[in-house]
Amino acid sequence: MDNQSSQPSDVDVASDEQANDSIASYVSEALPFDGITTPVPAAATYTLADLEGIALANNPTLAAARALSSKSAGLRYQVGKYPNPLLGYFGQQMADRNTDQHGVFIEQEFVRGKKLELNREVLGHTQRAQAAEIEAQQYRILTDVRVRFFEAIAAQQRLDTIRDFAAVAAKGVQVAKERQEAEEGTLVETLQAQTLQSEIVLAEEQASVAFDGAWRDLAAITGLSSDVSPSLVADLSVPPVDTDWDIAYAEIVAMSPELAASRAIVCEKSALYRRQQAQPTPNVTAQLGVGYDDGTDHGLINAQLSAPIPVWNKNRGNIQAAYADYVRATREVQRIEQAIRSRLARVAAEFESSLKAVRKYEDEIIPQTSRSLELSEEAYRAGELEFLQVLIVRRSFFESNLRLIDAKGSLAQAASKVDGLLLTGGLDSPVDYTDGDGIRGASFGGQ
Repeated sequence: MDNQSSQPSDVDVASDEQANDSIASYVSEALPFDGITTPVPAAATYTLADLEGIALANNPTLAAARALSSKSAGLRYQVGKYPNPLLGYFGQQMADRNTDQHGVFIEQEFVRGKKLELNREVLGHTQRAQAAEIEAQQYRILTDVRVRFFEAIAAQQRLDTIRDFAAVAAKGVQVAKERQEAEEGTLVETLQAQTLQSEIVLAEEQASVAFDGAWRDLAAITGLSSDVSPSLVADLSVPPVDTDWDIAYAEIVAMSPELAASRAIVCEKSALYRRQQAQPTPNVTAQLGVGYDDGTDHGLINAQLSAPIPVWNKNRGNIQAAYADYVRATREVQRIEQAIRSRLARVAAEFESSLKAVRKYEDEIIPQTSRSLELSEEAYRAGELEFLQVLIVRRSFFESNLRLIDAKGSLAQAASKVDGLLLTGGLDSPVDYTDGDGIRGASFGGQ
């Protein structure tokens, strides 16, 4: 029963003062929701720099990328080597007594048309592409770590904020029950306070699941055990600066190792086209033999030169295929440039939207809801506002702070993607640009 409309007695006044003291206590115990809360101490504490170093040390794809670079260096060395000379024995007229001839010979194939030099040039560009792939993989790993780190930070701060407000909601239920027992409040107020508490408990459970999932994802990309209970340390307050996206695109294109690798492949295909054009130039095989002739009781010397005649096979099919590969490589550069512009457009939209939200919440919405909360509490103490209205204002303030955390998290993740040159996929296998040592085999024989 609500006694505010009747003349208060001494008991009524005492009850009203008790209720006001209770709500004042509940309000004073509430922590200020500024979007950044102090994380609860945990078993392990990590900063972004810590996790970046751990990821670069643990990620297997980076070691694989370095192995591919070593592979390309080995192939470059190998494709430039001359064929080994051939040492052999010869015997002739061995069925005729005292007329047989015996001797040894040495044979060497001489590679012509600068094929070995062109081989090294081809694999030199391949080696450059593999070196760029190492750098690209580093960016992919760091971008993934940063995006997942800020996702986990936002989830952690959401969880901390909800836990702080859970205490406020529990206090609100207690105050509502005390007011109802003192006949200063109603059952509706108690039910509303309990409903809010139930929703906060659900939100806390969901936030806990979200943080656990974000941490497990982050642990996977860094190679850490996900069994530890982590505490992540960072400030989500990304400096809200305006960005010229055309300049950002030009900088990414200039710095992108992804583009550097594709341009190196263009050079590789150009060199391979010239290499295939040199293929019809026949190699020369020279043989020199020395021996002994039983029939004449004298020594002998044999000399032989041979070379294929490029009549039927002029390598035209391989030349055509090599030119097609060169054309495709040049178009691949254009494709990557357009893909970068497309990815940047999506990230820019995410960045701008999050930045506007952060500014609006920090400059207007949070100050407004904070002031509204203060005024509602003052009005309640003065008997000018119902308890349910205070709960509504408190809930609005709480939800605004959660949205601010989400916006800051999205802004930090978008900024991380730009800083990482829009490269993601830290656990994807690095690209292998080597074709083995097939061109070395083609160097011999001119066929």
